[in-house]
Amino acid sequence: MRPSQSFLFVFLFLFCSCGKYYLSVKRESKDRSKLASTYVGSPDPLQKNPPKGQELIVQWRLPRNFFHKQMTLVLDLLYKNYTRETLSYPISRCRGVVTYSLLGDDYREKEGLLTYKAEIRDKEGDVIQEWKQQLWTELIVID
Repeated sequence: MRPSQSFLFVFLFLFCSCGKYYLSVKRESKDRSKLASTYVGSPDPLQKNPPKGQELIVQWRLPRNFFHKQMTLVLDLLYKNYTRETLSYPISRCRGVVTYSLLGDDYREKEGLLTYKAEIRDKEGDVIQEWKQQLWTELIVID
């Protein structure tokens, strides 16, 4: 085997070994600097009162054979004021995106996101895929 063929073989092996099914969460801050009008200088009423807060962008891609079951995306959120919220979104496609926005008064009241976890569950409640933020931990409540 020539060196160029061995390189191609190694490259294809590494490229094909990547997982093609995933669940991921990305956190974005929202403020005046994120508005398109800030960059292009166009008139925008949001420049006077820009949004302030955070967004979570949850993306998934799952195998087609999972969709004989009902799937649910469960988003567990722990805020900086130590309150917790659990949100559920039905999943009807193999690929998808859900955006959760914490803006304005809600952002100020909850002081922002501390940590979060996303799970895809089947109709029996079994976890199919899970993604945890590095600081995720269950909240310990002391009475």
